[in-house]
Amino acid sequence: MKGIGGCDLHELAARFGTPLYLYDAERIERNCRALQGAFNAHYPATDSFYAVKANGNPHLLRLIAARGLGADCAAPLEVTLAERAGIPRENIMYTGNYESRDDLAAAARCGAINLDDITALDKLPAGFDGILSFRVNPGEGGGSHPGIITGGPGAKFGIPLESVPAAYRLAADRGFTRFGIHLMAGSNNRDPLFFARMTAIICHNAAGIFRPLGILPEYLDIGGGFGIPYTDDETPLDLDATAKAVAGTLALCAAQHGVTPPRLRIEPGRYIVGDAGYLLTRVTGIKEGIHRFVGLDAGMNTLLRPALYGARHRVTVVGKDTPAGVATLCGRICENTDIFATDIPFPAVTEGDIVLFHDAGAYCAAMAFPYNGRLRPAEVLCENGVARLIARAEDKTDFLGRYAV
Repeated sequence: MKGIGGCDLHELAARFGTPLYLYDAERIERNCRALQGAFNAHYPATDSFYAVKANGNPHLLRLIAARGLGADCAAPLEVTLAERAGIPRENIMYTGNYESRDDLAAAARCGAINLDDITALDKLPAGFDGILSFRVNPGEGGGSHPGIITGGPGAKFGIPLESVPAAYRLAADRGFTRFGIHLMAGSNNRDPLFFARMTAIICHNAAGIFRPLGILPEYLDIGGGFGIPYTDDETPLDLDATAKAVAGTLALCAAQHGVTPPRLRIEPGRYIVGDAGYLLTRVTGIKEGIHRFVGLDAGMNTLLRPALYGARHRVTVVGKDTPAGVATLCGRICENTDIFATDIPFPAVTEGDIVLFHDAGAYCAAMAFPYNGRLRPAEVLCENGVARLIARAEDKTDFLGRYAV
């Protein structure tokens, strides 16, 4: 790989140091266009809300907002990020879980709130005049790892289907008049039929929930979970087929229940930034033994997904393409789970060689944390050959400053 966004990788490493997160601005914009184009072609009444939790860097958020996406926020600070990105209130949505009163006080600044449970109604600030929605647990879910399946009997999210009508009845009795309904059953799905099935569940249940109340929901939200391939043997999500399947399901459901097809909301996160991000690292040591261990200056604190989920990322060595046996890639953290990949084909490397992790734009920098005294890395946005620092690397002053009380 020669570069990212027209920027040379060796020059980036020399200028900003490693480890270093990199983002391709043009790729982010292209992903926004692709997703919006597919859904607008098949279901024009679609609104996209970027899942800020995937990567909340304010510079990326402004880039995404400029493409017309709103923001789906999961915490008060994410609401602030969306506001500072210039996103208007009606395009900011809050989807939390086990919300505190402080959480919901911040959420009331949003145009819509997807409540995780009926009990959250008692904590919602008086005077909230946005759209009120409840998150439905559909009884099933899907995802590329058990840890990112967010629907089904073992999921901590949402209200069981049989309890949802009571939640809306209570909300209506308390004077709420604007409603939506929400579902998010899992992350990183690449099967169009998964999204069609989730759409069918929420659509058919919405008819049974809202018709007795004599109201129509302002939106049906099928969440996010639009997946990307992380390995060469995985196929990309067919966006056109996905949008077509969702649109067909909504049209059929509306016809069966004699209602106007509803407005649709989706919450893409990974699909927007996942394959636009990279982690640049350097080799710090090679240990020959039962395994050939290649140590890097990044660790599980920099890129947590492999240790947390057993996730895999494509890895390349800059300037070296030919494998010379297999290697296990690890970091410098004092945990035996600090492993990025085990026994993968890998070139012969020496100390200082640059190693690049691909598809690291979502849930990577966002999950970085300081551990073992290893601090969070810098982040750089690359566009048309220009590299711009969008998050400086933490230093010991940042870290020690927390304890200066």
